[in-house]
Amino acid sequence: MIRKQDDLLGTLIHDVAHALRLDIDQRVKPFKLTRVKWLALGIIDDHPGITQAELANKLELGSAAVGRLVDRLVERDFVERSPDPDDRRAYQLEVKPNTKHLFAELDGISEEMRKSVLDGLSRHELDALNAGLSKVRDNLRKLTTTGTAAMIVIADNLAAASPQMAII
Repeated sequence: MIRKQDDLLGTLIHDVAHALRLDIDQRVKPFKLTRVKWLALGIIDDHPGITQAELANKLELGSAAVGRLVDRLVERDFVERSPDPDDRRAYQLEVKPNTKHLFAELDGISEEMRKSVLDGLSRHELDALNAGLSKVRDNLRKLTTTGTAAMIVIADNLAAASPQMAII
């Protein structure tokens, strides 16, 4: 049996990821967003015309959950959903132009968060941390038969939403 105190690396990674999720949710709360909504907006902005199914895959969520998420983004007038001309069962998503002002404010949050979260780490330490975690992630991907890592590395998702967050 693995106990929390026995699995120091796994526990540390879990604790850091959990703390990051809570911090992000707290920082975007004034915008009436969640981390997942922010992430979804970033992915849609980076991939105009992405389908809901593709978004679900990138978010590692089920299609029903992403459907509800997209419904909320459409209701907030952040995203436009239109039929896919190549697949009548699918919808394509695009960030509406009026949402671009929000991205400027959210980019400020990214920068502020990066500074506070990485405070005290040298460039060498950051490079070593990124290299080490990348190797752990790659090793885990090799171990799985489906090609999907057994653990979610938040840096991948944050990088997809905001390239400036890739360092975290």
